[in-house]
Amino acid sequence: MKRHLKCWLWKGLWLVAVVSLVLAWIGIIGKQLVLGLEPLAWFWTALTLGVLSTPIKMDCTNCAVCTSDGQ
Repeated sequence: MKRHLKCWLWKGLWLVAVVSLVLAWIGIIGKQLVLGLEPLAWFWTALTLGVLSTPIKMDCTNCAVCTSDGQ
């Protein structure tokens, strides 16, 4: 269960980081605030979440949870 939680955690952090990056791009293209934050804040959020997810992913190198057989 602990390994499965790690797997979901790093995938979730990466997903939120990608969404933050997209929101930053939208803010830059539109030259406006997105959901009350400047684009630079969205970029920093994306960078921070991506960096935080990296050690979790590196620790989960030999985990059989995400393989096709699920064992």
